[in-house]
Amino acid sequence: KENEPLQPLRAGKDFFSEIVKHIETYSARYVVENIILASPAFWKEEVFKILKKKVPGIEPKVVLATCNSVGKTGVEEVLKREEVKVVLKKDRTAREEALVEELFKEIAKKSCAAYGIEDVKKAAETGAVKILLVTDELIRETRASGTYMNLETIMKMVDRAQGDVHIISTEHDAGKKLQGLGGIGAVLRYRLE
Repeated sequence: KENEPLQPLRAGKDFFSEIVKHIETYSARYVVENIILASPAFWKEEVFKILKKKVPGIEPKVVLATCNSVGKTGVEEVLKREEVKVVLKKDRTAREEALVEELFKEIAKKSCAAYGIEDVKKAAETGAVKILLVTDELIRETRASGTYMNLETIMKMVDRAQGDVHIISTEHDAGKKLQGLGGIGAVLRYRLE
């Protein structure tokens, strides 16, 4: 059931099946794109075997990682693992690409978009910015040139108007496309004339 809390895991021979049941429930409930299975020793492999049998098609979503500890220390250890960093970077890149794509769709429709520092600033002053996208490269450039305060003011205006501010990496194509627009763009709540 949708809002029913999961029951705590029980020790015993059904332990791996219980873990798989929880993974299956969370995967269906939250439509996860990546699952990181981590454990000391062989446990992750045992869970993975059962998971592949019980949930067909889940295999590409699963990344196995090893840790030496359990609890909070184990989680911190797993988050530092290289394979987890790759998954998190891939996830971030996908989100950033979707945001930039949304901006370009609005630009193509000549609808609810602004780009370039001056147009975005005007939109931010009116509270029209729903999503602000700024490249990491623009931040570096404005800091180097001493004009960062102007960019920071725009980001603060958007934040105060309850818009979302996203820093977009120029390490991938979407970030490079945004950099081509001056490094800043905004999806607007409404069309400005």
